[in-house]
Order: sequence, then structure tokens, then C-alpha cells
Amino acid sequence: MYKVSIVLLILFLSNCSDDATVVHYHKQQGTLPCLKLVVFPPDAQITNTLTKLYTFSDQCPYELQASRKNGITCNSNQNADKKALSNFPSGYIRLDVYKKRTYIYSYYKDLTDKLTKEDITQAFERLKDDLL
Repeated sequence: MYKVSIVLLILFLSNCSDDATVVHYHKQQGTLPCLKLVVFPPDAQITNTLTKLYTFSDQCPYELQASRKNGITCNSNQNADKKALSNFPSGYIRLDVYKKRTYIYSYYKDLTDKLTKEDITQAFERLKDDLL
């Protein structure tokens, strides 16, 4: 399981793609009855947007961990043409679902601009379509 996480992390950091990457770790899981929200590091924009889209439960065994990062630079030489000719990603949004420290689902998307409410909504709507 840790090998899968490490491989995904390497792909995320070296690929620098602008398409969302979605991974279902346990497809037989079916739909989830609830989600508990954890935003780390704390981010008011993510928390406010997600709590308007869904009613989270602190007692739920399924934990949605939401995070973002800004100011990323990709140093891979393989991406030199993308850096020169396009809007190169400078951040990401990530939504991971766990149950007792076991990965259930992961959504990751590179961002070329500052994170918006629409980015958060799009990410959660994809998660909702896949799991809820």
C-alpha cells in the first residue's frame, strides 16, 4: 500500500500535468454513507466551500482530507517545453478519502492559477459522483 502511495506521489511531482488524476483504491467499496471533513493545513476557502456542498459528520469512519498547495515549481527537464509555451502549474488541489488510515479514493489536480471556489466544487462533484 505504501508503495502505491510513493509511486503516486512521484507521478504527481514529476508529471506536472493539468488534468485531474483519480484513483479508486477499493472499487468494491460502493457508495459511502457519510464523510468526515479534515482540511490540512486549515483553509477557510476549502472548508467553507465544502461545507456548503455536503453535510459532513464528525462521527463518520470515512475521512475526507482536503489540501492545496501554491507556489510550486517543477524542475523536471522533461517539462521545459511546457514551461516555455503554456501556463505551467503552480499549485494543486487534492482530496483523499480514508477509512482507518486505508486509502479509499484520491483526487488530484494541478492548477495554473490561484485556487477558486469552482476548482473546489469541481473536485468535490467528481468525488461525489464516484463515491456518494
